Amino acid sequence: MRIAYLSIGGHIHTERWLRYFVERGHDVHLLTVQPAPIEGVTIHDIRTGIPFKPLHYAVALCKVRRILRRIQPDLLHTHFLTGYGYWGACSRFHPFIMTVWGDDVYTTPHESFLKAKLARTVLRRADLITGDSQDILDHVVAMGGEATKCRLVQWGVDLDRFGPNAPSAVREKLGIPVDSPLVISIRSFTQAYYNIDIIVRSIPAVLSERPATHFIIAGNEGDDSELRGLASELEIGSNVHFVGRIPHQELPGYLVASDIFLTVPSVDATPVSLLEGMACGTAVIISNLPSALEWVTHEESGLVVEAGNRTELESAILRLIDRPEMRARFGRIGVEKVRKGADHRAHMARMEKLCLELVHRKEDEQGVG
Repeated sequence: MRIAYLSIGGHIHTERWLRYFVERGHDVHLLTVQPAPIEGVTIHDIRTGIPFKPLHYAVALCKVRRILRRIQPDLLHTHFLTGYGYWGACSRFHPFIMTVWGDDVYTTPHESFLKAKLARTVLRRADLITGDSQDILDHVVAMGGEATKCRLVQWGVDLDRFGPNAPSAVREKLGIPVDSPLVISIRSFTQAYYNIDIIVRSIPAVLSERPATHFIIAGNEGDDSELRGLASELEIGSNVHFVGRIPHQELPGYLVASDIFLTVPSVDATPVSLLEGMACGTAVIISNLPSALEWVTHEESGLVVEAGNRTELESAILRLIDRPEMRARFGRIGVEKVRKGADHRAHMARMEKLCLELVHRKEDEQGVG
């Protein structure tokens, strides 16, 4: 197949998805306003340099249409309902697949009447809609998407790399004693709803009870300078390690080294980092969002706290620090859950099959015509 993608360039989700299809021998093209090289992928820059958004979208749409006419893909696969989704729907290209990510469903379409209308248009024109949780697909249907077009497809975890036996020298690298409790957060710094500030503000209470505890604060996107400043104000700098963006190939070592993994946003789909943490046997604390609750049951496979509730978060961290047997149990169950339901290659194989079905259907329809 020749597949054209409209998606965020330079993002690990996009890269992993496209690399699978390249490895399978497909001709893969990425149309993006954030161009970054991906081995085996032809990158098409659709930036316009126009600051006025409506004009920018219109000019970029013309570029998208020209590129699609020139490369003649078998299908168009757009990632992200808003933004890229607008271009995908307005291109009028079919077959057209839409993959939703998170706040493009949960947040942005509800900001204005126009954004809601555009989102409904994208969903209506899509031939297939995929999402990584039943909850996000339920929201898609509530917004006007057809349930018969919706399929659950995980981003998934590379189980060859992420596992409890992955090698790690992270504690030695960061100067963290082997017997010190280690807590890790790996979420983007770009959005307030990830609640990284609440995690940082919880640290003094944890250290007052368990002063040997260390924290790693990492993020694939955005600037952590404000959080570093907050840590300095709270005088917790010696126990908090801001490591910025962790290269994906190094991430298993960080997760295996950690005793507790935190993800406590107020808005989210299924965090891939959560599944990667579970795959590595790290005990998890999550916020009470439906997508994450599809993977974690309170006190069975992790601890669940109310999003934004710092007191609950502090209590949960301390509880897991003091209960190594609970951490071990959560870790074992997490590994089993992810190996059973979140294998990256299995989900990409499912996606490849869905793509081929759409392409063959189009060929059959054209043959009948």
